[in-house]
Parts: sequence; C-alpha cells; structure tokens
Amino acid sequence: MQLPGDDDSTFGSSTESEVSSASSGILNYEYENGRRYHSFRQVRMQRSVLPNDVMEQERCVLSIHRLKIILGGELTMAPLNMPQNILDVGTGTGIWAIDAADRYPTAIVLGNDLSAIQPAWVPPNCRFEVDDAESEWVYPEETFDLVHTRFMLGSIKDWNKYFEQAFRHIKSGGYLEVKEGVLEVYSQRGPCTENIAKFFELLRESGTKSGRPMTGVEDFKSKMEAVGFEDVQERIDQLPVGRWPKDKRLSEIGMYTQLVHLEGVSSYGSALFTRVLGWAPSDAARFFEQVCEEFQDNRNLFYTLRYNLVGRKPLNPPPAA
Repeated sequence: MQLPGDDDSTFGSSTESEVSSASSGILNYEYENGRRYHSFRQVRMQRSVLPNDVMEQERCVLSIHRLKIILGGELTMAPLNMPQNILDVGTGTGIWAIDAADRYPTAIVLGNDLSAIQPAWVPPNCRFEVDDAESEWVYPEETFDLVHTRFMLGSIKDWNKYFEQAFRHIKSGGYLEVKEGVLEVYSQRGPCTENIAKFFELLRESGTKSGRPMTGVEDFKSKMEAVGFEDVQERIDQLPVGRWPKDKRLSEIGMYTQLVHLEGVSSYGSALFTRVLGWAPSDAARFFEQVCEEFQDNRNLFYTLRYNLVGRKPLNPPPAA
C-alpha cells in the first residue's frame, strides 16, 4: 500500500533503515514490581519511569480523551492548514496519531515511541516507529508542519535539546505543541492532604535524582522562545480532580482527571520509589493505597494545572549559530 507522498516522501529509505522496527529485541520487555517496561536502549537506572503494560495504556487512552474534551474536540491548538507531515513524539498507544491521520488526510502522521504497543490496523497515512526522541533525530530538517508531544515530563532529560531539535526539523511556518501537567495537586479548601502532598514531593525529588526532572513546565515558554519559536501561546487550564464541580463539562473532566491520577500513582511511583528512592515494594504499595484513598474523597475539592503551549517557527528563521 502506497502512502500519500511516497514517491518523494521525506520519510525515505535512509530514515527507515536507521530507525528501529518492532523486532524481538524491542519486544523483550523488562518486568519490575509487577509492571512491564520497555527495554529499548536502556540500563536499569535509566529505564523509563512509566510502564507500557495494559494498565498504563488504558490510562493513556483516558488522558487523551480528556484532552479532547478540554480542547472542545480539537486535537491541537496549532492552526494547521493542509499539513503534509506531522510527528507525534512519545506516541504511546498511538491514539492521538491515528486521530490526527483521520483529521488531516493530506498529512503523513508519524508516531514514535520507545515501545511498540501501537495497533496494527491504522489509517493509510499513519505510521509508527520505535525510536528514542532523546537521540539525534534521523529525519531530514525542515520536514514537519507540526511536532506534537504530551506528558513527557520524567522522560526527557534535556528539554533545551528537545526544543532545539524540534525547531530544526519543523518547516518554516510550522508549529511545536507541548502538553504537560504539573506534578502537584491543590485543594480549594486549603493545604493539600498529607499523603498526596508527600507523594508529589517525593516524585519530584526522585525525578531530579534520576536525571530526568519532572518539573519546569513553567519555563517551557521562555525555553521555546530562546531556541527561536515565535508567537508562543501558553494556555493554562485548572482541572478539577473528581466530579465535585456542578458544571457538567467540568464534572466530566474531573472524573477523567481523577481516574488518570488514581492509575498514575502506581504508574509514576512504582519505579521511582523503589528504583531511585530505595523503598521496599510492599511499603510503596501501602503508601500508594493511602494516596489513592485521599484522591477518591471529593470533599477535598482537588484540582491541578495543565499547560498547552504552541510556538511557530518563523518563515525566515535566522541561520543556526
């Protein structure tokens, strides 16, 4: 089957030969504390924080569905017009890339991830590759109309390098979009509850110790501008955690946010607490149960913040230094 643009596709044979495909080595997963992790280019202390098992995949699907509700059914804040090439970095289950391929039939949508967990049946203009976004990108420069990424805090070691690579590989006039949440939960009743506050404090501490900080989204706008993006738009949404809002739409968002957090306690915490902080798995599991009990109490009126940033590459960017 020929994809649109295959005759002179920017995703040529050189790229395909350099980017790993789903081989038996890639599918040779690692197991830790009852969770499954990818093993692509990893050693123990540098393995991914997040698992790639079915439980985590379901959490990712819920999270992407929630994002669509927040954006009123839209996939992106970037004003795309007949895009040709879209890159979804850290595509996970591939749901966003598949939706983008359906939404933009003129584009080849490429999703890359460290795990080959994407479905086999996809739109003809959608492709998936196993690749490490922290390595040097093998795609030709000035290729993409949109580079899109979400929820990569704790996965990217050097965000300055990531933004710089994205800038080089985006077409003049193209866009970078980043969607991230803050690792913090607040309460409209005052200070956050004890176990949740402790959980996020330890999560941030362990992320820093692992060399992949889980903070800093507040500085992404200035970092994107520093590498050359212009007209960087920053949208900050206050998301309820739980169905406590009276507004129907906010209540639905709160339901999904609560589910994402309940599943995320183990997804984010299991590796970091045991691998980095040295907790016994049984102690970590008991603590996670206490954290989840607090998350389920809607009387706490919890909320969190989510950032959506979109920056445009200038039509005539200055030459690289």
